[in-house]
Amino acid sequence: MSAGVATLAFAGPVGPPGVRSAAPASATLVQLTESPVDVLGLEAYTGRYGVAESAGAGEADNGDFGDPDGMLRRIGLATRQARTAADPAKNWAQAQLTSLEVKAGRKPFLKVASLDSHAECVPPPVGPWALAYNRTDSGMIQVLGHLVRPGRTELSVTGAELGAAGIGKSTLTLVVTPFQDPAAQSRQGYARAGLDIVVTAVLKDKDGRPVYDGPVMFLRLGEVEAQCTSRPPTSSTTSATSTSSTTSATSATSTAGSSASATISMTTGSSGATTTPGGAASPPSSGGPAGRLPGTGIGALPAQAVVLLVLLGAGLLLLASARKRDSR
Repeated sequence: MSAGVATLAFAGPVGPPGVRSAAPASATLVQLTESPVDVLGLEAYTGRYGVAESAGAGEADNGDFGDPDGMLRRIGLATRQARTAADPAKNWAQAQLTSLEVKAGRKPFLKVASLDSHAECVPPPVGPWALAYNRTDSGMIQVLGHLVRPGRTELSVTGAELGAAGIGKSTLTLVVTPFQDPAAQSRQGYARAGLDIVVTAVLKDKDGRPVYDGPVMFLRLGEVEAQCTSRPPTSSTTSATSTSSTTSATSATSTAGSSASATISMTTGSSGATTTPGGAASPPSSGGPAGRLPGTGIGALPAQAVVLLVLLGAGLLLLASARKRDSR
């Protein structure tokens, strides 16, 4: 074994940090968990950055970007946004960022060009109606300069790329999972969206002998939630929604507040997004005709129902006319 390289073993996957909020609307821009991997300069760490929460009716939150967890020593980003609002008409949450860079030790490791997550929920009596989406910039996620798309990707990397002098040819495995529930307008009382990135590694010394086999990093980006009824049960498997073929991957991933090794059904591909900085909290346009969720009233009636009402009215008029003639 090469000098200066220690044999490492780490049991179990890296899981997501934090606990899911019970507020009507919440957003967390970046959540990060790292495993202690000495050869990569990583220590055990969990933190989050960019939080907004609307805990009651009429509350709006444009985001708290304080850094009590020291996240800005590990990440950098160009623009950032986390905002929420709770309103009798609609609860909603949004998280956006551009040019995110995550470091492994002191070396740039992972980059995300842009991300936009949105969740909204219209409460009764109009609802419940819910909608959520997560978008990245044409799937532009890079790890050590390698393009990574949603799904499972294995990368062959060198110690030079990793910034680890004692490491030879090694393998990184990444599972990128966007989640958006519901991806289409649905009659349910909650909405949730975001993006999970799980990184594991098999690191070998320059003689080809394994020195580490296990998790490296869990990253959850743009987690947004909106609720207008009770929250559904938490599942340990997150489903990715997108526009092309489905792949299956076994990987370390879970929903917030748990850590599990799961078989994930996910799809590849992603849709584009634009990011706007700052500003006061106001509901973004999304979903439905004229940028809104389905409503009530005559405009929401099916065409068949309108036709039946017209025919019923005509029939009643003919019956009244016939009775009038008979009375004469």
